[in-house]
Amino acid sequence: LTGKIPFKQIYLHAMVRDAHGRKMSKSLGNVVDPLHVIEGISLEGLHETLVGGNLDPKEVEKAKKGQKQDFPSGIPQCGTDALRFGLA
Repeated sequence: LTGKIPFKQIYLHAMVRDAHGRKMSKSLGNVVDPLHVIEGISLEGLHETLVGGNLDPKEVEKAKKGQKQDFPSGIPQCGTDALRFGLA
């Protein structure tokens, strides 16, 4: 956007946290599939990914509420450049 690299150094760590400070985990249903960032996905599509997983039904409802709060309109299509920018 500005033509400049946003950070001179970045540190990658195995522990990734979500916007609410919780550990990102498939078992919590708070992970974002990189393909969803590239191709985009609706909120309903995000909810469907939870149903296909191994979450407890109570956790599915909790995760759906989190998705609705974080991505009320789903995830817009950003293309592969969005992921490259995140690791530039």
